Amino acid sequence: MCRSGGRWRSAAALLLVLLFVEVPRIHGTCPPAAVATAAAAAGGAAELPGRHLQAAGSRRHGSGGAIPQSIIDQYNPARQGRGVSGAVGGRPTRPAPPPRRRRPARGAPPPSPPPGFGVAQYKQVLGLSYKFYEAQRSGKLPPGNRVPWRGDSHLTDLVVGGWHDAGDMIKHSLTIAQSSLFLAWAALDFPAGVAAAGQTGYSRAAVGWAADYLLRCSIGPNRFVGLIGDPDVDHDYWGRPEDQRGPRKPYIWTRSMPASDLLGMTSAALASASLLLRPANATFANRLLAKAQELYRWGADVPGRYSSSYPSYLNDIYGSSRYPDKLMLAAGWLGRATGNASYFAEAQCWYKQAGGADNLSPYVSWDDVSPPAAAVLVSAGLRQGTAKVPAFSDYASFLDTTFLQTYIAADGTWGIVRTPKGLRYPDWSDWGNNRYSANAAFIALLRAQQLPAKSPLRASAIDFAKSQIDYMLGAGGRSFVVGWGTNPPLQCHHAPASCPDRPAPCNWGNFDAPGPNPQVLYGALVAGPAGPGDDTYNDKRTDYVTNEVTIDYNAGFTAALAGLIQLLGAQPG
Repeated sequence: MCRSGGRWRSAAALLLVLLFVEVPRIHGTCPPAAVATAAAAAGGAAELPGRHLQAAGSRRHGSGGAIPQSIIDQYNPARQGRGVSGAVGGRPTRPAPPPRRRRPARGAPPPSPPPGFGVAQYKQVLGLSYKFYEAQRSGKLPPGNRVPWRGDSHLTDLVVGGWHDAGDMIKHSLTIAQSSLFLAWAALDFPAGVAAAGQTGYSRAAVGWAADYLLRCSIGPNRFVGLIGDPDVDHDYWGRPEDQRGPRKPYIWTRSMPASDLLGMTSAALASASLLLRPANATFANRLLAKAQELYRWGADVPGRYSSSYPSYLNDIYGSSRYPDKLMLAAGWLGRATGNASYFAEAQCWYKQAGGADNLSPYVSWDDVSPPAAAVLVSAGLRQGTAKVPAFSDYASFLDTTFLQTYIAADGTWGIVRTPKGLRYPDWSDWGNNRYSANAAFIALLRAQQLPAKSPLRASAIDFAKSQIDYMLGAGGRSFVVGWGTNPPLQCHHAPASCPDRPAPCNWGNFDAPGPNPQVLYGALVAGPAGPGDDTYNDKRTDYVTNEVTIDYNAGFTAALAGLIQLLGAQPG
């Protein structure tokens, strides 16, 4: 989320010309739901992108990480040359996909690798990243709070707890779910890495905090709280969450409002949390798993996108572009958590509805989890037997070719390029590029772990992931992690961190104040360069595009750190 003093000058023109209705590609029927009609799958009447852009006065809000179908159609090598329009399906959160930047010549040698970091540094930063999630906590803080400038907040919310989304104070179940899923996944599949850094307890505490909140967001039969806090109201406020008192608007989805993406992501998060937390609390784990199954079934029975079904939802607040990938992800995790192979058959069905191998993209964000879905299904096949996972070879091939080779080469395929100092990112993106890279690094490490020890592709995957995490730690000359490394961010776009110690007031004057933030938001990963060069990062509090922090930015970053520690052979200490 973001705040800015600038206006969307073209909003009025956009209102006249931009109207998209998503008609999903239906390739089969996923049990138990029948094939949805286009209207049901789209989730209701279409909204004009940007219709709410002026609602909060001169303060802009938006959401990086959206991957509309128009981007996939434009950059998909399997579709290039087939006359596919760049405006097919989906709705970009910005007016239109930006023009493609010049690609490096295929076969051009990569730049010399910058100096790297090692396991000792990864351990330090992993600990700080878990601390960042503590700084994002909403609700009644537990004993032992390690962030002294944070206190209890938003105790009158319909559902108390959870994480504040970013530099603002809304709580979005979609990003909480995606973030907690990645944290749980890292602790499950890279436990030695987490333990070597001394972070096992903190990792479980982070996942438990989020899972408890998501569980309680199910406030009754077929009633789920997907968002708390009116973004228009929230984005007009700059200050401490502790000082933002009074009731906040809850956004509740019911059975008549399709929300397959929101419910699918939450189901995957709860299923993964049930596995991680079961040894300490089997009763709680059983509740999480039962709720994960319930939400998945709801999402499968009533297909559609959550941001289209809620009346007057602000589509620039994590407006969704698709849902089959989220249900595919959830089915994979439910199969892993329950051992019931029928979920893997359902995952294959969602894979086909997503378009199969020719339509899955290599991008990873809250809006597209195709690579994570493939990764959990391959993992399940290796654990439970490949014969139990239909399309296992498809998933493995997708990870090795469309995903890994695209990021390793960074030659412009799928729009993935590299900056002069080595950051891989989609050339159509200028927002949250460290997030795309960190997420890709995490999935690459998951795949590396699945490959034979002497596999060249395994080594390349680890090298790729290491290069990206090292870039964020400062291999290119500056750190993108608050409170760590050389020349770290000093003015990250984060309202509470900009506030001085009490009893001094905090308001929009602090937003514009010169100098570093009074509070150090240790471990937070900023969005990073907008591209095409490394110097397109701006350490200014007013720059939400390159300098904001969010829970989803840190999720893949945290998980990748754990993976590197484990796969590089860390020892405790």
